[in-house]
Amino acid sequence: MLEIFSGLVTGFFNNLINDVRDSVAGTVETYLLSTHDLSTLTPRPLTEEPALQAMFHLTLAMADLLLVLVFTWAFFRSQWEHTSFRPHYTLKVMLPRAMAAIVMAHFGLMFGQMAIDLNNAMVHTVWTQPFPGGSPRFPWTFAMNSAFGQPLFQIVIRLAIAVMLVIVALTYVVRFALLAVLLGVVPLAAICMILPETKRYAQSWLRLFLLTVFMQFGQVLVLRFASLFADQVGGRPVEALYGVAVLYLLIKVPGLMNASAHLEGKTEHFAESMVKKGIKSAMGTTRASHA
Repeated sequence: MLEIFSGLVTGFFNNLINDVRDSVAGTVETYLLSTHDLSTLTPRPLTEEPALQAMFHLTLAMADLLLVLVFTWAFFRSQWEHTSFRPHYTLKVMLPRAMAAIVMAHFGLMFGQMAIDLNNAMVHTVWTQPFPGGSPRFPWTFAMNSAFGQPLFQIVIRLAIAVMLVIVALTYVVRFALLAVLLGVVPLAAICMILPETKRYAQSWLRLFLLTVFMQFGQVLVLRFASLFADQVGGRPVEALYGVAVLYLLIKVPGLMNASAHLEGKTEHFAESMVKKGIKSAMGTTRASHA
C-alpha cells in the first residue's frame, strides 16, 4: 500500500512539474533572451505598442504645458536667488537644460528603443558567442529532462526549479510593465531635468530605466558562464543542484544591480559634498587672507 501511495504521489508531482515546465519554461527561455512587445504573438519593438504610444503622446502634451510653468518658476526664482559662485536659474544655465529636456521629451521613445536594441544586441552576442564546451544551454535542462538520484530527490529538485521558473516568469512580466510605464512617462522625466529641485527625479528615472533594461544582459551573462561549467559538472545529481543554484543567482541579479546602483549614487553624493566643502573652505580662506 505504501509503495502504491508513493507511486501516486510521485506521478502527481511529476505531471505537475511537467505541466509547469511546458507552460512556463518555454516562455521564460523565449523572453529571457530578448526584449520585445509581449502583447502580440509576433515579436515587435516594445515602443510600437499602441497603448504605450498613446500614453507617451499624452504625457508629451502635459510636458509641453509644464514647460511654461517651469520657465515661469525659474524666472521668479532667479529674482530672489542669493548671489553665489554657481547660479542655478540664469538663462545661461537654464537654456541648455531646457533644450536637452525638449529633445529628450520629444524623442524619448526612440532613445528608449535604442537602449532596448543595444541590450538585445549584447544579449545575442553573449549567448551566441562560441566558447569551448559546445553550444549554450540552460543549466536546469538536465534536471528537468533526465533521471538522477532517488525519486524523492528528483521531485524536490524539479519542484524547486519549477517554482523558480515561475518567479523568473513573473519577474519578466513585471519588467515588461515597468518598461512600458517608464517609457510612457519619458516627457515628464525629461522636464524634471531642468530645475534643480526636480533634477533628482530625472536621475532616479534614468537609474531605474537603465537597471530595468540591462538587468536582462546581466542575467544572460550569468547564464552563459553557467552553461560553460555545466558540462564540467557532468550528468550527476550535482548538476541538478547546480541548475537550482544558477536559477537562484538569476533571481538575485536585479537586486544586486540595484544595490550597486545605490552604492554608486551614495559614493557620488559623498564625493560632491566633499568637493563643495573644499571649495567653500578655500573661498573662506581666500577672503580671510584678503581681509
